[in-house]
Amino acid sequence: MESSAEDGDRSRPTGYTSVGATQAEQVAFLASKGWHLKSDPDSLRLNGDIVVTDDFVVARYSHGPAVVEYSAPEGPLHDDGVMLHACLRGELTLHSRTGAAHLKPFDVGVVQAGDFTGAECESSATCMIISFRGAEAHEHYQLLAGHSSEAHLRILNAATSSLFQGSAEDLEPGFVQVQRGLEELAKATAIGSRLYPESREASLRTVYVRAVALIGSVASDADTTVESIAQDLHVSRSYLFKAFKNHGSTPSNELRQARMDMAKRHIDGGSSLAEAAASSGFGSVRKLRRALDMRDAS
Repeated sequence: MESSAEDGDRSRPTGYTSVGATQAEQVAFLASKGWHLKSDPDSLRLNGDIVVTDDFVVARYSHGPAVVEYSAPEGPLHDDGVMLHACLRGELTLHSRTGAAHLKPFDVGVVQAGDFTGAECESSATCMIISFRGAEAHEHYQLLAGHSSEAHLRILNAATSSLFQGSAEDLEPGFVQVQRGLEELAKATAIGSRLYPESREASLRTVYVRAVALIGSVASDADTTVESIAQDLHVSRSYLFKAFKNHGSTPSNELRQARMDMAKRHIDGGSSLAEAAASSGFGSVRKLRRALDMRDAS
């Protein structure tokens, strides 16, 4: 298993490829990432790429019939992370503590990393996995799966291909921006998927989970409002507020906090207040300052 950075250097992204690796190296590499093979190693035929940082993992791989159990390695990414699994070819079944989901091409599954327990497929499959730390991770109480937009997955696949072909040598600003872009693409893919049966009445918890994920993706748009979020989720404004009330919050607070987090990242990166306000959805320095004052007052 080749590495683009020394194993002892954990301060920079690490890219791996399984091309040319021996069977024993493939199995050992999987185990090092929490994937423990329970089926015949001769059928594995693993081939793929992975980039790992402290906050983010993106992998694309193909393999033969396999059964694996997953035990998340220690670390905040695995404790507080969201895993998005996308099936590009073949079929596979994902397992979590709350259930199972069978994925076909262009299906995606979303689950909290700490709840994911394994996967199996009866024939060859090609998939992507994107893991990232998200404020909404603890709200993924169950494994959710559904059919994704083909366009979403093609864009996500193209973005990961670009990352694999030009892995950064250190956590330079450009790499961090690509990482954040992939996170937003992963969220958009999940949101754009029919992760919930259309015939099922949306529960308050389901609406809350979807709303938090949606806010994380669209908060930077100054036109995003509580009303537009409710409209996108096909629920009333009052129902949306009721969903957040059960979690001791409001959609307004969640939207403001998401924008505050974005603004802080921009300011920490050297942006001016005006640039941070424009890039985080506040639209003006006055609105950003007011949000900062409200935070300091609380």
